[in-house]
Amino acid sequence: MVLSWAFNSWEAPDAAAYVRMAFASIAGSTVAIVTVWGLVVWDLVRRNGKAQILTATLIAVAVTFFVGSNVAAAAESLLLRLSSLA
Repeated sequence: MVLSWAFNSWEAPDAAAYVRMAFASIAGSTVAIVTVWGLVVWDLVRRNGKAQILTATLIAVAVTFFVGSNVAAAAESLLLRLSSLA
């Protein structure tokens, strides 16, 4: 959320602003994926029970797929916005 706010265009957006916003969205998605998989690794290192590790892994997989679709949506949105400028 902070990345989106920091890279938001406060004026009428141009091509550079659209690219900045798309990359901020992708950076935020990357942070989410790395965080959730880092928690899975942390559970593995702490040697928690198999059920807890399995649950954390399933949540990480779900978050990865959800965030992956957000990355695809950001790319599609960028292409639509850039084509509207031309």
